[in-house]
Amino acid sequence: MKKLLLAIFAIALPIMMHAQSEGLLVKKNIKARQELSYYAQKGLVPEIDGKIAFKDVIAAPGKSKSDIFRALSQWASLRYEPNTVRGFYTDENFFKNIEYSKVITADKNSGKFVCQGAEELIFSIKTLAKNYTQVYYTLTLTASDGKVDFELRNISYNVDQGESQFVRVVAEDWISDKECLNKKGELRKIPGKFRIRTIDLVTELKAEISAAIMAQ
Repeated sequence: MKKLLLAIFAIALPIMMHAQSEGLLVKKNIKARQELSYYAQKGLVPEIDGKIAFKDVIAAPGKSKSDIFRALSQWASLRYEPNTVRGFYTDENFFKNIEYSKVITADKNSGKFVCQGAEELIFSIKTLAKNYTQVYYTLTLTASDGKVDFELRNISYNVDQGESQFVRVVAEDWISDKECLNKKGELRKIPGKFRIRTIDLVTELKAEISAAIMAQ
């Protein structure tokens, strides 16, 4: 038996060494590092007067203010309905709204929407196990001819302390450059995953909004 194991190891070792030399075993690690370096970029989580606020303009060429408002109304009513699972969303495991999620304002004259986000922010899903937090935020959208002004702020999380204990933490104390990046400019392990998923959430929301408007 011992001779058999040694023979198997002798055969496997050159293959493993060749794979490593060719990069087959390290590509995933390099890719992971490259992805993490993107999320660790300074300024990627923007601050205005010391408060984290993601602001952008979503272009809607050829669409009138009324067209955009109608599309946003349909999108927001689905996206911020508690317990919504599917809608315009590209990732069915991306979120699940909780009871505090709702549309606060929908003003046709001003074209303004204010939505209260309250949802699960999922880090990973494995068999019989889901690693997630609850995230809260305010999303303000303002429609005008050919565009939507996007602003997401007032972000906070329920951070797991173990033994079913959670503490509410504001984004400024958790995912900002100052709090989330170490001296080497790398993501800190625990707040880093919150930063990654929050940036992904902003990207997902903007993509959903753009798709909803252009489908109108």
